[in-house]
Order: sequence, then C-alpha cells, then structure tokens
Amino acid sequence: MKRSLLFVATTPFAVNAFLRTHLIALAKSYNVILCVNTKTYKLDDSLETAIQIQHIDIARKIAPLQDLRAFIQLLRCFIKIRPMTVHSITPKAGLLAMSASRLVGISLRFHTFTGQVWVNKIGVGRFLFKSVDRLIALLATQVLVDSGSQCRFLEGEGVVRRGSARMLGQGSIAGVDLERFRPNSAVRDAMRSKVGLSDEALVFLFVGRLVRDKGIFDLIEAFVELNLRYRHWELWVVGPDEEQVYAKVRAEREGLETHIRWFEATPRPELYMASADIFVLPSYREGFGSVIIEAAACGIPTIAYRVDGVVDAVVEDCTGLLVKKGDVLGFAQMMERLGTDPKMLRSLGQAARKRTVDSFSHLVFTKKWLEFYKSVIN
Repeated sequence: MKRSLLFVATTPFAVNAFLRTHLIALAKSYNVILCVNTKTYKLDDSLETAIQIQHIDIARKIAPLQDLRAFIQLLRCFIKIRPMTVHSITPKAGLLAMSASRLVGISLRFHTFTGQVWVNKIGVGRFLFKSVDRLIALLATQVLVDSGSQCRFLEGEGVVRRGSARMLGQGSIAGVDLERFRPNSAVRDAMRSKVGLSDEALVFLFVGRLVRDKGIFDLIEAFVELNLRYRHWELWVVGPDEEQVYAKVRAEREGLETHIRWFEATPRPELYMASADIFVLPSYREGFGSVIIEAAACGIPTIAYRVDGVVDAVVEDCTGLLVKKGDVLGFAQMMERLGTDPKMLRSLGQAARKRTVDSFSHLVFTKKWLEFYKSVIN
C-alpha cells in the first residue's frame, strides 16, 4: 500500500508554477493528495489525472470566517486520510496546514517559504505577518527555502533558527522544464504575427501577478517615459489582474493601448517568453524569481530590482541587469541601455540560457525532491 503525501497550497496558480512536475513524479511511488482552492484558477490538466485533488476553501487575503472554514476542512481531511507527511507552500496555506497537522498529530510537517509578504511592510502589519511566518516555522518539523539569500534573511530576522532551514539544489523550487522553455523562432513569428508586430520591434515582457509588490506600477511609469522616445517599443503584461491595474493605467495613461498589450494569466508563459526580447521584473520581494530563469531558458535576459531571491536568479551584468529597489528612473535607464545595445542584449541572453541549462533543469530539482522524501520517510 502506497504511503500518502499531502500537499497544501492556496491557489492552483502556485501549484502549476512550482509543484506540478514534483507531484507527478512523487505520484509514481506515493499516494499524492493536493488540497487547494480549485475555484480560483485552473489546475494544469496533467495534475487532474496523476494525483488526488481536494478542494479547500482557502482565501489569499485575510478572511476570518473563510479561514476558519478552511481550517476545519483541513482538520477533517487530515483525520480521514492520515497522511504520512503534510507539505505546504504560500503563507496562508502554511499557517492553516501546519496548525491543523500539528493538532492532528502528523509527525512529518514541511513548509516551503517562497518569499515574505511582510518584507516591505512597517508597523503592526509587519509584526503580524512576520509573526505568522515565525509560527509556521515553529510548527513545521522541517522548513525549506528556495534561495540562499532568502535563507540568510529569515535567519537574520529570527524567523528560523540558524542552520535549520534547508535548500534543495541551487535554489528555486521547481527549476525549469527545458523542453517547454527554450528559444523558439516559430512561436515568436506566430505570436508576433497574431498581434501584427514585426520581428524587429523590441518587446519587454512582464509575467506575474499584477500587484503593487511586483512593481507593476513602477514598470508602467518607467516604460511610459521610454515610450515617448521609442515609439516602436512595446510592453507585454501577462498575469492575473488582482488589483485592477489595467483599469487604473487606462484611466491615467490614455493612448497607451497600442504600446502596452495586456494578456490574462496563462498556463503557457513560455509562448510569451519565446516571443519577447527582455524580461522585466521590478518586484519588491521574491523568494527566488522562478519566472526569471524560465525567461532565461528562452534566451532572454532580465532587468530587475536588486532584492533577495532575485540576486540568486540573476548574475548581475552577466545574465541580466539589476537596479536598486524603488529606483524607477534607474530602471528606465537600464531598459534603454539594454534595448539600444543589440550586442549586449544577445550576450546576456546567451549567458542566461547557458546558466539555466547548466544549473536549473527541472529534472535535477525533481530528483532532489524525490531524494528528500525518500530520506525523511525512511
């Protein structure tokens, strides 16, 4: 009889991005159950047939009644299944899953930190969210992190004990599927033809949640300044609009529709990465920056803010360019510098692709996950 491994996440978006290949691989040897809010986003089809999926009514934001309902649902699920391990990612899922699994008496409790929501907060908000992460770390029997800089930050802030957190591989949770994420001229031609764009036009690409912490408003401001001089440049924005960014930008920046293209969240980000020239991520916080190495696998360099997590995903002046956090003018200058230097653009893109192929194949990280679970279960 297969042993049961149970995973908890808040949204399928995180599962598709970080856990998909690991869960499918683990399902060959274990009974894998995923608890997630299936109503917020579509799970990848490959997961539907490989593992068991249990809907849990978890909300991303604070919602006391819904959070209590999700906690009770998890308790019932854990009592019924009695899994050997419970493994959570994302803060809300971590708090609920680690608390419920500890209460039920599950002895192997793992949580993976993928970035801290409190990094840029102050006052009561910072104290509250930081305390939640501390509680998660206390309740878990093993804490995992997805980058060395994040580990050092958590240790320095007293969230985890020094030397207690574990990182699998060289950072990242999932690595990159190099069959999916690769340079693809046919895709580039097709995508650009679809929107009526020539191959010579320069495309900056953002992929991620459209929220303030991801620096989306900084990016729009930087691009607007550049677009006054470089009318043939475009910005493609891909991701779920969680803060009505599109409506705000359209109201404030009339006439930009032809230069900023808005795309909804997609299970196929590699299509956009293969079609773009430069990846841009002025994020104020990252656990690692998985989208950066996915873009790198497609041969495009990144311009980003110099923050924990990102500094592990980008080798500065080799696979991308970094700017001080919050420096919108500096970000625009880096966009102009790279956008007007084809030689540098090609060199950074080639180096980014090589580093990803050498160090971040998803096969390596899936192997690390299998080895981790084999070791802790044995």
